[in-house]
Amino acid sequence: MPEIVDGYTHVLTERFFEDLTEQFGFQGLSGRPEFLWDIEQRKQDMADYGVDKQIITLALPTMFQGMDHDLALDITRLANDEIRRLAEEHPDDFIPVATIPKVSEEFLAEFDRCVDDLDMAGVQIFSNVDGRPLDDDRFWPLYERAEATDTPLWIHPQLWEWYDWASEYMEHRLFGWPFDTTLALSRLVFGGVMEAYPDLQIVSHHGGGMVPYYGSRIEMFYQQRFAYPENYPGFHENAASLSEPAEEYFKKFYADTAVSGSAPALDCAASFFNDGNVIFGTDYPFSPERGRRTVDVTIDAVERMNVDEDTQADIFADNLSGLID
Repeated sequence: MPEIVDGYTHVLTERFFEDLTEQFGFQGLSGRPEFLWDIEQRKQDMADYGVDKQIITLALPTMFQGMDHDLALDITRLANDEIRRLAEEHPDDFIPVATIPKVSEEFLAEFDRCVDDLDMAGVQIFSNVDGRPLDDDRFWPLYERAEATDTPLWIHPQLWEWYDWASEYMEHRLFGWPFDTTLALSRLVFGGVMEAYPDLQIVSHHGGGMVPYYGSRIEMFYQQRFAYPENYPGFHENAASLSEPAEEYFKKFYADTAVSGSAPALDCAASFFNDGNVIFGTDYPFSPERGRRTVDVTIDAVERMNVDEDTQADIFADNLSGLID
């Protein structure tokens, strides 16, 4: 069995939960999600399936939606300290990734603290910030800082209010989260962020959303807008000027394997993204059996991919190692 490093898992600590609910009075959680801080069970699950290490990120991104800036900053500092503490207590098991849910001078200072002082491997951001797209001007200083410090950004999808009825069957998470990831990646491309910061490293959740499946549509869409500019005035008025075909920027993104065990979806992702840009990730512990199922089926899906053993080893660990080393 090759080395396996899970590049996208989620965690809380009991200390964080207690402070969040008692000190900050946060009411957005129901019950006590003890499975998110059951570290011994987590390590047992890793051992059972041969997972050597996990990237750990803060769970429950929706808690930051609409939150007051200063409150969000205090909670962010606490969360990052706790993620760092877990990694220090279990250095052979966990690799810490910070969370920066908003962008301001204070949050950029927290970015610096996490990268420079806490030595975090990367930073988790969200696919929209209170409904604002990721190419909004106010977010560009974060990308400048990330590129300058060679810090990868993990994008986790965020909820948004598409329709009143979109949550009745949980479609806002089932389909809405991969769609919001797709929108986020497209804004980074068409808004010119990837043009301005060509060395920016972005890890997208859930296989890159719709991007690999619609890779040819992206290419044709972009060609058509330039072939018939008179038919698409809004696009040319808003989109940034790109020096390469649009699909080349999309191919630079990294995508994890958190697609619930679909080998065809992973083959699709591997055929679209550049060599070395697919990394093993499971979304643990969010699946039946508190994450065990998603680890099991994701390992199986990678092993069933139409790739050779060297490429499988790259996906299981080496691609991620190249990103964070």
